[in-house]
Amino acid sequence: MTRSTPQSRFCLLTYPRTGSNLLVKILNLDNQPTLVPCKDGGYFFARLSLLRYDMGCAGAHIKDLRDDQRAQETACIQECLQALTQYVHDAENQDKGIFFKEHTHMLSNPVAKSQFVFGADSIDEAVLVSQRAEGQSPYNETLLPDRFLNTLRPTFLIRHPALAFPSYYRAARKADGDEYLRSEQGRRVCRNIMTLRWSRQLYNFYVQHFNGTETSTRNEITWPLILDADDIMTNPAVVIRFCENLGLDTTRLRFQWDKDEQKRRPGIMAFRSTIDGSTGIDVSKASGENIDLDESAKQWREEFGGDSGQVIEMYVREAMADYEFLKERRLRA
Repeated sequence: MTRSTPQSRFCLLTYPRTGSNLLVKILNLDNQPTLVPCKDGGYFFARLSLLRYDMGCAGAHIKDLRDDQRAQETACIQECLQALTQYVHDAENQDKGIFFKEHTHMLSNPVAKSQFVFGADSIDEAVLVSQRAEGQSPYNETLLPDRFLNTLRPTFLIRHPALAFPSYYRAARKADGDEYLRSEQGRRVCRNIMTLRWSRQLYNFYVQHFNGTETSTRNEITWPLILDADDIMTNPAVVIRFCENLGLDTTRLRFQWDKDEQKRRPGIMAFRSTIDGSTGIDVSKASGENIDLDESAKQWREEFGGDSGQVIEMYVREAMADYEFLKERRLRA
């Protein structure tokens, strides 16, 4: 067995609608003998995002939270950290490794998210320092201390923004409705989610501060890794190579499965309906070689309305440089 050491602590860092649930299905994590599985593959910090929704302040600046809301958020962050820490400890006690996934925007510090949406000058330097966790460098914008990040072997999962962003908006509209998404709060939520900023920032942090020069003995790969959703859907050899480099059992990979009949929170169901209703990989979800952004923008305006379509187009075009940067560095087979 593989003890949960830095060599056996793997995390998948992604943004919504990139196929992370599909990848977890394929890897068959619950049946990998060297790992301790976790519910839905991870999302230890999802409850933090849901809390903001439940409190009615999902898009609020951190300084505009009431004292009781700020206290609830602080307590929730601690609960998320404790749940992740317990998962690591359970794996250590069983001499096994871990694999969990997180959306990078959920893992990001509320202060950093407020700065991104409202501007860098919207938070005083004193507040930045006071909100920084112990052992956390200024370049670490997550909720995790540097020392813990350094124990992880991260993989960043990406997908073309012209597919991921409208897919997110489509699911969010089903979950929250048009009126909410077009509200000031809804637009701020979209701003924080429909971006690759969090993924690229964390990727750069790893490259510059930790694992960027550390090479695996397997096929000479370098951490952190990057996977593209197109490769997951159309090139099984990439998934097999990824699995081999994590020391997972490739014979347990699955490309067919039964529908998932679990009952979940309605808002979550809106985002999981496709994967839960699937029985295998749908290659039509892949982007293909070329996407015409001008033509896609016309379709978004028709589907979501002129204003919303323009917002989606703006975020997609803004994210393309980050996407191309990360895609160029993706794992190949």
